[in-house]
Amino acid sequence: MRQAAATAVASRRGRVLPYPIGVTVSPNAAKNRLPPASATSRTLGLTGLCLGTALIVMEANVINVAIPVIRADLHASLAGGLWAIDAYTLVFAALLLSAGRLGDRIGARRGYLTGLGLFAVASIACTVAPNTGLLVLGRACQGLGAALLAPAPLTLITRIFTVPTERTRAVAVWVSVGGIGFVIGPFIGGLLVDTLGWRSIFLLNVPVAAATGWLVARHVAEVPLQRVPFDIRGQALAIVGLAAMVWALVESSVAGWRDPAVLTALAGGSAALVVFVAAQYSWARDGRQVLLPPAIIAARPVLAGLLGGATYNFTLYGMLIVYTFNFQQLRGYSALQTGSAFIPLTVAATLASTFLGARFITAFGPRSGLATGMTLSAIGLAPLTVASAPYPLIAVGFCVFSIGMGLSAPSQTLAVMTFAPDRHQNMGSSALNTARQTGGALGVALLGAVVATDPDRGTFAAITIAIGMCLIAAASALRLIPREIIHAGTSR
Repeated sequence: MRQAAATAVASRRGRVLPYPIGVTVSPNAAKNRLPPASATSRTLGLTGLCLGTALIVMEANVINVAIPVIRADLHASLAGGLWAIDAYTLVFAALLLSAGRLGDRIGARRGYLTGLGLFAVASIACTVAPNTGLLVLGRACQGLGAALLAPAPLTLITRIFTVPTERTRAVAVWVSVGGIGFVIGPFIGGLLVDTLGWRSIFLLNVPVAAATGWLVARHVAEVPLQRVPFDIRGQALAIVGLAAMVWALVESSVAGWRDPAVLTALAGGSAALVVFVAAQYSWARDGRQVLLPPAIIAARPVLAGLLGGATYNFTLYGMLIVYTFNFQQLRGYSALQTGSAFIPLTVAATLASTFLGARFITAFGPRSGLATGMTLSAIGLAPLTVASAPYPLIAVGFCVFSIGMGLSAPSQTLAVMTFAPDRHQNMGSSALNTARQTGGALGVALLGAVVATDPDRGTFAAITIAIGMCLIAAASALRLIPREIIHAGTSR
């Protein structure tokens, strides 16, 4: 539904888009269409693609409610508990752009199935992990599998559904299932922990992955391969910079912010990311293939959309870990009670994305959608700054926060895909996904570190940081996105 609305807005403003917003399409798609499959086969193929996406999205937060039990069982430190969460998102974010290009080279379906298989094997490793180190390693391998899998579904959907109206509906279903997978993660995790134990969280992935793989292998055809180069040096800089930043933030929960190793890693990671951006500009001027084309972030509305995407996951992932600590350590909730406490967030997010977000951006565009959504999210976070606030007030805050997220999510996509230069449309979509995952990794690391040592005072500090990020994203949308969408691909 978000995708359909995005297409409608772009068309109404003067730009006709051949594919729904956010869809990554092969340059040869028009001339290499496959013979149409039966309706049943297409439906089963879409089901497999949706299940895989829901699986890797849910994995980002399903483990949160299990961290106290995992720490007790494996005798893990505070930092070890945070790494069990963030190793997945860190690897996912760091490798997403390069994984998409690998999928182009080996084929989207093959990339999907390879990622799914690696994810399943890593899930088994997590299930039997005897200590924190091996659990964190298994989570990192899950992130690698997720990075290989994530870019493929949109490309494959555009090949399965060749009729524009059917394609739009299929993309809307895929987006909705992925969103539901994320918001039900805490409840599913809590239910499994309290009934079957924390290891069942990972074991459940295996039969789901097997069914998903069978559906995709049987009912989804491969797409033509593309010879695309890799930016190995850029990828290495991105990995070093992001890993150093996340390591410093996580380790600060144990060593403190003044620890020399923490400060060195922060400085080194920041320097590596600055060098990465500078190198991308330099290499692009020389005509080399780069990981992130400078033309994408040079477009001011695209930059606002990327910042909104990073803020979206920073606040959402961060808030979930903050209130997992709050519910379990301050209020004494069990894992299932904690997951159940997030149900208002789940319900509001589902309703907002289904009935509100697409209609709002169709009427008012991405500028108002992103600014309004981020402002509402900041308002919803306000009551969450009080660690001892009564639960009904927390639930209201969750609902308002989710409504804001429901407005801002499609607005980010529309801003990026409408204003990204035409030759970089596919990379714009990948850049937005990477921005979101990077924001999630940093949100868990920073806000988790702030709240881990002192959930009472840390709740106020962590949620205040999240509010500040939302307001910055809202101000950036108003500043950088024009009131009316102009034809994309023109100079700006």
